Amino acid sequence: MSSEKDDLRRIRALSAQLHQHNFRYYILDDPQISDAEYDRLLRELQTLEEGYPEAVSADSPTQKVGASWSPEDFVAERLPPVEHAVPMLSLENAMEPEEVREWLSRVRKGLELDDDAADPPLTVEYKFDGVAVSILYEDGVLIRAATRGDGLIGEEVTGSVRTIRSVPAMLQGETPPATVELRGEAILKTADFEALNASRGDDENLFANPRNAAAGTLRQLDPRVAAQRPLDVIIYGVGEQQGIDLSSQEDLFEMLPKWGFAATPFFHKVTSGDQLLTIYDQVLESRDDLPFEIDGLVIKVEGASLRETLGMRARSPRWAVALKFPPRQETTRLLDIQVQVGRTGALTPVAHLEAVEVGGVTVSRASLHNPNEIEQKGLMIGDTVIIQRAGDVIPQVVKPVESLRDGTEQPYQFPENCPACAETVWCPEGEVIPHCQNLQCPDQIRGRIEHFASRRALDIDGLGEKLIDQLVTEGLVKTPSGLYQLEVDQLAALERMAQKSAENLIAALEQTKQRSFTRLLHALGIRHVGERVAELIVESQRDIDTLMAASPETLEQIDEVGPAIAASVADFFSRASVRQEIESLRDAGLKMKADGSAASHDTDGPLSGLTVVITGTLPSLSRDEAKALVIAAGGKVTGSVTNSTDLLLAGEKAGSKLEKAQKLDIEVVDEAQLRQRIDAGEAP
Repeated sequence: MSSEKDDLRRIRALSAQLHQHNFRYYILDDPQISDAEYDRLLRELQTLEEGYPEAVSADSPTQKVGASWSPEDFVAERLPPVEHAVPMLSLENAMEPEEVREWLSRVRKGLELDDDAADPPLTVEYKFDGVAVSILYEDGVLIRAATRGDGLIGEEVTGSVRTIRSVPAMLQGETPPATVELRGEAILKTADFEALNASRGDDENLFANPRNAAAGTLRQLDPRVAAQRPLDVIIYGVGEQQGIDLSSQEDLFEMLPKWGFAATPFFHKVTSGDQLLTIYDQVLESRDDLPFEIDGLVIKVEGASLRETLGMRARSPRWAVALKFPPRQETTRLLDIQVQVGRTGALTPVAHLEAVEVGGVTVSRASLHNPNEIEQKGLMIGDTVIIQRAGDVIPQVVKPVESLRDGTEQPYQFPENCPACAETVWCPEGEVIPHCQNLQCPDQIRGRIEHFASRRALDIDGLGEKLIDQLVTEGLVKTPSGLYQLEVDQLAALERMAQKSAENLIAALEQTKQRSFTRLLHALGIRHVGERVAELIVESQRDIDTLMAASPETLEQIDEVGPAIAASVADFFSRASVRQEIESLRDAGLKMKADGSAASHDTDGPLSGLTVVITGTLPSLSRDEAKALVIAAGGKVTGSVTNSTDLLLAGEKAGSKLEKAQKLDIEVVDEAQLRQRIDAGEAP
């Protein structure tokens, strides 16, 4: 007899399966099953939904009248957000072969290999120039697809991905895994891209390059548009998985054709850095002959235990690196250099260029980073310069073409005063980036408030750049806390504002008082503190007063927080102006301590004061759920087994962390044992 959990999974799988068949029939005009089989699946779903009426969603196939498919099905203001169960991290970049040797040296050190030991096993793949996508299958049925987004939250693109013929709606073969999230790159082949641009009407803009075309196609609200464009998806990795272990790259690539995906077009196993660089030279030479765009190679350490030992950074794994190809270059004229003031007061020179196309993208501006770079490169206003897109993405000025100078060029002098407020520019000792220290500098104020109000920070609906500019220009707001002093009449009097808009903004500000302490910490705009680091800090320092009193040494003890981040946080909270702002935000009613939710920290809990590491696949908990359970009981979760680890929570295929814990005589428990001890209120 099936359980309720099994029935609900079957409802979800049947819904996704029927949606896919509707797509094949009504959108692609290419049905894959008979009408009788479709009716059988629909009746099964109807029977299950009768037993679980609370599980019937508005978009269930059983809730449609007939089998019509209309444009209204695709009406939406924007693609819905999707939180990744396992973050979609980016890769560390190596811009030249020598940097791969440096990466491999760090890998050897992390694995504690002797000088005479062989290099660890490595794999090499193409780095496709497309759009990262995550495709979730449950019980073999395609449930959901999403973009990478910021790595934590992406956008749902299930409708568009269902139209991609190289993506199976159901995994082939016997006994599919309970859950497998496949990650890959959505691409347009070069010939398909050229044909797409050739088919564009006179009133339609041409796509700049295959990557932009793939991104625009994937993010269409109406999947019928995507169905008309020949996207492909190349799978290269795995996120969440249950009921299967694809931690080996070779195992993944062997499984993909069995499931109905195309085989990866390029995959090599190597055993040394020299082999890597030989392959690099060969691929670079043949790059332009490939039917798709690549911008480098991806190199990975092979093997779950080795990867676990090396671990992760906040944004990238230590066991992988992207070796980028040399960027394509063009020449143009340097028209001017202007200085931008950031929210932290950093002054950044920006090159204004005569517009030129580089690798399919029109470039007219490029960051020069700091005055030293201008001096070292010997740049002059009016120079003919070589520019490139670093990693085929970020525009940068390489150098001037001195042989083309005609005497009209003018030397550039970095300003001694801030261009936004005229305050004297200051450069911290040991740094190369000048700063404006005037906290009332209008450009800094704008930048801080824009970050404070941004979607991933406090998400203040209705507070855009133009309104912020008005508020700062009129002197109504000088700090983020000043937003909470605004009144409806003040806002209604501003240009392009009205009574209703003003009332909505005040209401939106009121809603931010319910945002988490983690989001507030991120919103403060501390250097080096993004969402992930803010989350790690809050897990350790549970309220603002504890955090403000923490020393750099204390902060360095937090998992993934290094000396630079710790020093930045401690310096930030040491400033009198910051402490005054914190008190103003506290008075406004914003949260200054961690939420008292299931993931909050119980200082008197059964795991209070214990450091816990989680490894392997647990019977009923995802990694995030297990982490929340430990934190709720007062424990601290870290990623690596060390002498300071108190407890290892181990599931199936625990790997090297279990071996290391046993060597260090660290107590090991399974999920059931952990739950029993937490329920009993006894510390292990």
